[in-house]
This record gives sequence, structure tokens and C-alpha cells, in this order.
Amino acid sequence: MGLDMYIYLEDKETDEIIEYSYYRKFNALQGYFVKEYEIENCGKVKLTYETISEIYLKLNEIRHNPEKAHLLMPTFPGPFFGSYHYDQIYHAYVHQAASDFYHAKFIDFSKYDLYFTSDW
Repeated sequence: MGLDMYIYLEDKETDEIIEYSYYRKFNALQGYFVKEYEIENCGKVKLTYETISEIYLKLNEIRHNPEKAHLLMPTFPGPFFGSYHYDQIYHAYVHQAASDFYHAKFIDFSKYDLYFTSDW
């Protein structure tokens, strides 16, 4: 049990699903989507270029100014959501997600839709 989050591509022609990114217990990212989109368990959000860029900018700001983490992407409580500390694990998640969201900006959105979903 725990918080699992996925970003996946859906091919617009074939409806094929391709896993793009996976996060385990990165509760701050979950909190962002809950607050911005009011998603429930197993809900999904279609990601636009603008959303991807906004999230990337937040994550990148945290990478360069870790003291702002609690302001830009605070931890988010929930059942089996992992640690609530702004420690090495939190910042490892931030680095991974920043890389993933940076590269997502270059996806061919005429061919693919990109979605965020989670399960806990």
C-alpha cells in the first residue's frame, strides 16, 4: 500500500498507453494536483504544455532554492503517503520530477496526450 503516481502518454491514433514516469510516495506532487485539480483517488488530469511548464518552474526553483520547498510544493498528508520532511528523499523526488517535466515539454502533443494519475 502507498501512494503511486504515474504520468503516461496516450497515442491519439492507436490509444496505446505508454508509461512516461512513475513516482512512489512523492506526496508533494500529489498535493499539487489535489489542490489545483481537486482529483480523487485514481483520478486523472490531462497535462497541457502550460501545466507542464508551470510544474517544471516550481520544481526547478526548489532545486536552486531548497529553502522555498515548503512554499512552492509543500508536503501533503495522506494514508501511506511517505515522509513529510524536506530531506534528501524529498529533494531526490524533486530532481527526478524536474527532469521528467523538463523533457515532457518536448513531447509531440499533436501525436500524444499526457496524463497524470495516482492511486493510494
